[in-house]
Amino acid sequence: MKRLIRYISNLSVSWKFVFAYFSILILPIILTGFYLHYQVSESTIAQASLVMEQNLLQTKASILQNEKVIENISAILALNSDFMNFLEYEYENLDEKVEQYQFNYSPLIENILIQNNSIYSIRIYLDNIIISEMLSSYYSVTVTKASERFMEMIEDKPQQKGWVSSHTAKTHVFRNVVDNTQVFSYNRELFSQRQKYLGMLEIEVKEEVLFGMLRDPVINEMGDVFIVDSKNRIVSNNIPEYYLADVSETGLKDFQGRSQKRTIGEVNDIEAIIITIPIEQINCTIVGIFPVENFNSEIRKSLKDIIIVLAASSIVLGLIIYFTTNMLLHRVKKLVSAMKKVRDDNLNVSVPVKSMDEFGVLAMNFNRMTQRIYELVETVYKIQLMEREAELKALEAQINPHFLYNTLATISWVARKEKAPGVMKISNSLAKFYRLVLSKGVTIISIEEEVEMVKSYLEIQKTRFDDLFDVVYKIDERVYRYNIVKNILQPLVENALSHGIEPKRYHGTIIIYMGLTEDRICLKVIDDGVGMNSNTLSRVRLGMVERSKGSGYAVKNIMQRLRAYYGDNFSINIFSKPGIGTTVSIEVDKNI
Repeated sequence: MKRLIRYISNLSVSWKFVFAYFSILILPIILTGFYLHYQVSESTIAQASLVMEQNLLQTKASILQNEKVIENISAILALNSDFMNFLEYEYENLDEKVEQYQFNYSPLIENILIQNNSIYSIRIYLDNIIISEMLSSYYSVTVTKASERFMEMIEDKPQQKGWVSSHTAKTHVFRNVVDNTQVFSYNRELFSQRQKYLGMLEIEVKEEVLFGMLRDPVINEMGDVFIVDSKNRIVSNNIPEYYLADVSETGLKDFQGRSQKRTIGEVNDIEAIIITIPIEQINCTIVGIFPVENFNSEIRKSLKDIIIVLAASSIVLGLIIYFTTNMLLHRVKKLVSAMKKVRDDNLNVSVPVKSMDEFGVLAMNFNRMTQRIYELVETVYKIQLMEREAELKALEAQINPHFLYNTLATISWVARKEKAPGVMKISNSLAKFYRLVLSKGVTIISIEEEVEMVKSYLEIQKTRFDDLFDVVYKIDERVYRYNIVKNILQPLVENALSHGIEPKRYHGTIIIYMGLTEDRICLKVIDDGVGMNSNTLSRVRLGMVERSKGSGYAVKNIMQRLRAYYGDNFSINIFSKPGIGTTVSIEVDKNI
C-alpha cells in the first residue's frame, strides 16, 4: 500500500488528475448503473402494469359488448307482445297453434339464430304444458324444477334476469348439438301484458364465442389471461390445461378477485404482475398473470448499453483531462520559474499573459505583486533614510521641552520671590499642562491624566477670562483605571469655551461628565453658550469644519484620531440649539 501511495505521489500532476478522475468516477458509474437499473425497472414494471391493465379493460369491454348483444336479443323476445300472447293463449285447436307458431314465431327465432352466430341455442320454458309438449324447442317449467341451475330463476321473483356461469348445454331442435358442450346462458323470466308469469327464456352462448378475444396472441404474449367464475373455476378455454380447474392450480394463492387490483406477487415462485378485473354482469373476473422477467430482459439490454456508453465517455473525458492538464501546467511551470527568480532576489521578472482565464489572472496578479514588491522595497529604503533624519531631529527636539519646563520653573520661582501668586499659579498650571500634553511622546494615557490635563488648561483659561465661567465635574472615579487616546477631552472643552461661552459675553457653565456602561466609557462636554444654528451643526457633524477658530481642533480631527485607534467601535453625537447651548457626547470601548 505504501509503495502504491509513493508511486502515485511521484506521478506527474497530469497523471494524478487522470488517476483521481477515474477513482472518483468509477464509484458514481457503478452507483448510477444500479440506480438506473432500479429506476428503469420500477418504471418499466409500473408502465407495463398500467398497459396490461388497460388491455384487460379493453377485453372486459369486448366481453360486455358480446353480453349486451345477448341481453338485447332476450329483450326483443321477452317484450314482443304478440309472442307473449301466443305463449299465454290456450288454443282449442292445437293444429292452428302449431301452424301459427311455424308461420309467425319459428322464423323469428331462426332469423335471430342465423343473424347471431354467437348464440348456441334458444330455449323457452313454459307453465303451459300443452305447448311444451307440442313444440320440442319449448320445455315445461315443471321439467326444469329438477335442475338447481334454474331454481332461483323460476321462484317468485318477477322479471328476474341474469347470467349463469359455465355449464353443459342441452340439445334443442334448431341446431345439431354435441353433448357436454360448455356454455354460458342468459336467463330471463317471461310475463304477459297482464304480468302473468309464463315461464323463462334461456339463450346459451359457447365459451369460445363469449371469450373469443382471449385467444388473441397479443393478449397472451406477455403472460396468461383467463376468466374465473364465482366458484373460483377457470371458465375460459384459452389455456386448455387449466380449463374448469380451480384457480389455485395456476399457482395463484389466496385468490380474492372480486375487485379491480394491480399488484406484484409470486406465482409458482416467479415474480409476476397480477391484475384482476371483475365483470359484475356475468359474476366473473378477468385474471392476468404477467411474469416480471418478460419485461426485464429489455431493461438489462438497455442497462448494458448505458454502461458501455458511460465507460467510453469516461475514457474520452480522461484523455481530454490529461491533455488539458498538460496545457495548463505548461503555463504554471512558467509561473513557478518566475517565482524561483523572485526567491533569488530578482524582482525584475514578468510572466507573459496570453489569456484572461484563472491562470492568466494568476500570472497578471503575480506581475502586479512583483512590481508592487519592488516599489515597496524602494519605499522602505527611502523611509529608512527619513527615519534616520527624524531620529536626529527628535534628538534635537528633546532640548525644547526641557528648556520650556526650566523656563516655567524659573518664572514660578521669580513670582514666588516677588510675591505674585497669580503668576506662580499660571506658570505651574502651564507647566503641568505641557507635561501632560507631551507625555514623554506616548499617545495612550490614563483617563485620570486626561482629566488632570483639562483641569490645568481650565485653570489657565479662568485667569484669562477673569472667572467668566464655572466648571462642574461629574466623574465616576471608576473610569480612572481605564486608558484613552490622549488629548480628546481638551479640544472639546476648548471649543465649548471659545465658541460657546466667550461669544455669550456673560457668565456661563461648562459640565464635564464621565461614566461607564456595561462595555463602554461615556464622555460628555456640555455648555450653556450661544449654541449653533442648524447649518453650522450639519457642517460640524459632516466634518466640514477642518479646524476651529484659534488653536482648537474641530470634531473631524477628533474623529480621525478615534478611528485610528478604535476603528468603528466609537460614536460621537452633537446636540446644539441657538441660545441654549451645545452637548458633545463620545462613547468608546473600555479596552483600547
